[in-house]
Amino acid sequence: MSLVSLSNMKKTSHNLPHELEATQNSIGLALSAGGARGAYQIGSWRALRERGLSLGAVAGSSIGALNGALVCQGDWESAYDLWIQLTRSTVLRPDYGKIGKLVFTAAVDIGLLFVPVPNLRFVRILKYASSVIKIASRHGSLGMLRRMGLFNLSDLKPLLGKYIEISKVLDGKIPLFVTTCGPPCQTDPLGPLRYFRLQEHDEENAWRILSASMSIPFVFGGVRINGETFSDGGIRESLPVDPLYEIGFRKIVAVGMKRDMHWRPEKYPDSTIVLITPDQSLGRFPLATFRFTREAVLEWMSRGYLDAHRILDKQRLIF
Repeated sequence: MSLVSLSNMKKTSHNLPHELEATQNSIGLALSAGGARGAYQIGSWRALRERGLSLGAVAGSSIGALNGALVCQGDWESAYDLWIQLTRSTVLRPDYGKIGKLVFTAAVDIGLLFVPVPNLRFVRILKYASSVIKIASRHGSLGMLRRMGLFNLSDLKPLLGKYIEISKVLDGKIPLFVTTCGPPCQTDPLGPLRYFRLQEHDEENAWRILSASMSIPFVFGGVRINGETFSDGGIRESLPVDPLYEIGFRKIVAVGMKRDMHWRPEKYPDSTIVLITPDQSLGRFPLATFRFTREAVLEWMSRGYLDAHRILDKQRLIF
């Protein structure tokens, strides 16, 4: 647990909408990335609800964005039911069409290494350099894997749609900020960090933004939003406190899934941030990230619930 009270430091800006203002006593909720360990956040949210804490806005990265939509919807039972339904087979559903293209492209890339050339040092170096460039290029096997991924996250939408009423999220009073990376460029394959305020978009793009924030490169393909490609925001900003701070929130509850979250509290002067994290590791990438099992989900929910109560008990004078 960490409590941070800060002053006399200048905040940064990410061009967030200034028409949103936090009330003096309202609380912002930041939800970190973490894959299957996001079940921990659902347990923590239950504890926040039981304490009657009123949330003014939510910001989420990766799985935290999905949980943020559930929080904004305000239905903990639906959140619980959804997480029980999330399994490794539903999340990691292979796209055999993509796999076939990747195998063919990799075979072509490898085949170039065996193309006969004159036995001259310069020519051989040129051949190997060209092969490496081809493999790493947009149309090579690595570039294609980064662009397309192995699994199709869009297959999750029918399941998510059973438990998330996206119209209810968009029409609700709690704004949701979602982090993404993109669009990519030649010098930056991921692209810059970008925050989307979900309520500024229609239902179709809202689903795309949530999907983009969870699209881990090389695992899932990038998501097209208004003609540009975006991917997992948790890579650049695991714990998205910035959008909450920049619209005026000075009381923030942040829920992370790592015991020792790496972040910079000095960025947030004159603020009180309560960080809820597990006192014991929930596991590491990639095994824990994709451990979508009923046993793990129930265990992590329970730990999030107990940790949140334990940590908030120590902050009675603040919240």
